[in-house]
Amino acid sequence: MTSGGIIIYLIVDTSDGKQYVGSAYGNDGLLDRWKCYVDTGHGGNKQMRDLICYTPNRFEHFQFCILQILSKTIAPEEVIEIESLYKKKLKTKEFGLNMN
Repeated sequence: MTSGGIIIYLIVDTSDGKQYVGSAYGNDGLLDRWKCYVDTGHGGNKQMRDLICYTPNRFEHFQFCILQILSKTIAPEEVIEIESLYKKKLKTKEFGLNMN
């Protein structure tokens, strides 16, 4: 991974409780990733994009938080494994906004 560090984060839609787990890394890491959500309202996530299509101001109900800060030397496969573990524990595929 790159020198900016790695963050596993959670987005909660406070209007219905649905959750999304994601990861951010790179030189600007979390700030860059969250700017993408601010600019688009959905960050490129298909399920969030669909919500915004039907309810344009839905992103105003999104609450962001950091779940875990990982070492910048961690292997990409480990990041995916940790992110997947959070998705499984929080059931964000079955009841949330994660598709993968």
